[in-house]
Amino acid sequence: MEKENSIIRASISSLIGLIVLNWVMIQALFAQVPPNPPGQFGPYIGSTIALAVVSLYLVYFHIRIGYISSIIIGLMCLLSSGPQKFFFELHATELIPVIILGTTFSVTLIICSIMALKRRI
Repeated sequence: MEKENSIIRASISSLIGLIVLNWVMIQALFAQVPPNPPGQFGPYIGSTIALAVVSLYLVYFHIRIGYISSIIIGLMCLLSSGPQKFFFELHATELIPVIILGTTFSVTLIICSIMALKRRI
């Protein structure tokens, strides 16, 4: 039982971290604070935040679809703040904290969500 609670807590914590990280990214986009994401990524970041908030609610109440949507969130966030940014992003050195935290939160969320689905929490 304690391990199941740890999985849920880790999933919720990762979701909160990704929500905050994406919120800061979209605020940097609106304020045009460099390095900011390109304007065409605004809807993508917004949809990521929206799905993460819904997933947070569903995971908190142990609803199975919440873990499935959490895996999708983890994959979406890996696209926007994953390690590939080191190779393709012009300002990668300025984005090191975003890349490290985004990757850590995303991988933790994906692993915990898969574990929760296997355990049928």
